[in-house]
Amino acid sequence: MNVHQGKYTQQLLSLPILEDVDDLSQSLRLPKEVISKFSFNNDRYYHRIEMEKKSGGIRHIESPLKELKAIQRWVLRYILDKLSPSVYAKGFVKNKSIFDNAKPHEGNQYVLNLDLRDFFTNVQASHVYTLFKNIGYNNNIAFVLTSFCTKGGYLPQGAPTSPALSNLVCLRLDHRVSTYCKKRALTYTRYADDLCISGNKILILQKASYLIKDIINNEGFTVNSK
Repeated sequence: MNVHQGKYTQQLLSLPILEDVDDLSQSLRLPKEVISKFSFNNDRYYHRIEMEKKSGGIRHIESPLKELKAIQRWVLRYILDKLSPSVYAKGFVKNKSIFDNAKPHEGNQYVLNLDLRDFFTNVQASHVYTLFKNIGYNNNIAFVLTSFCTKGGYLPQGAPTSPALSNLVCLRLDHRVSTYCKKRALTYTRYADDLCISGNKILILQKASYLIKDIINNEGFTVNSK
């Protein structure tokens, strides 16, 4: 994508026009030193909180320090919130709830639930970078935006940007699974890391479970066998 195309894409989506670090510094109202500080080795700007899961076990929340969190909130508000996840994504979406996830499956006899393991940590920084490139940002800006939102090469659970990014990175997964389901009269929705597929023929659903697991693995995720 050339510079003009990139700029055009940003205008089309009403995103901030960012061509270099000066633009980013002006938009964020932060000195360039602060931007470069958070562009590399962000691991040290997080603290780890341990929380007990309802299902048992421990969930590690990696919470960014105040300054980095403010930058992430800006990225969420001015960039990520202007992009739409797939229609199959029902979690982390404004005005959508667990009921919106259940509604499409009403009246179907059989339901298959697949849970993705370590959902955020399986979203790689390279996928986030590709996303920023696809919406028109050049290599340098895409790199800096990716650095703001990732830690150690993945999405940290606790960053305000992680839920929206996980949905956007799953656009292709949602497209592939929904295309497979449509052809077989199955219904598909995804609530964060929980994939729900339903239908009225158990054999079709059983066969689907194997093939959908292949798609999931192919997209870089793993099904939680528990």
